[in-house]
Amino acid sequence: MTVSVRAMRAEDAQAFLEVHRAAIREIAVADYPAAVIEAWAPLPILQEDVEQFLLNRDGEFRLVAEIEGKIVGLGAVVPQNSELRACYVAPRAIRSGVGTVIVQEIERIAREHRLTFLELDSSLTAEPFYLSLGYVALDRITHQLNSGQQMASVKMRKDLPG
Repeated sequence: MTVSVRAMRAEDAQAFLEVHRAAIREIAVADYPAAVIEAWAPLPILQEDVEQFLLNRDGEFRLVAEIEGKIVGLGAVVPQNSELRACYVAPRAIRSGVGTVIVQEIERIAREHRLTFLELDSSLTAEPFYLSLGYVALDRITHQLNSGQQMASVKMRKDLPG
């Protein structure tokens, strides 16, 4: 299976959100209480959710990963904040290298923007994944979701080679 990563297009927004929600509801659910899961990955995905997502108020550079033309992963980076914002893999594609390919592309984009490091608020679920890619856990923190719900997370960082 070959994984390809490309910039997200507007017509990918629904699939992007579906992968995001599925990853949380089927993978991260093992590490978080139901209230966090519901706030982090609400269902159903409404048209207004897609429209709000497409506004992209934070200036995220968004990526999708595909296998055989199907979106199986997503990523987002906010270069102006040196922030790796997101990396999620569809449950059916975990442990197939999709996440690693997404993070490698995010790091390439970061270097293209002359960033010397990336930081992120990792979920507890994803911490081992990021550690395996050379990210370092800086602190245990509480991340606030857009809904106001608090969730346990890990502040992480990786210095990028020039």
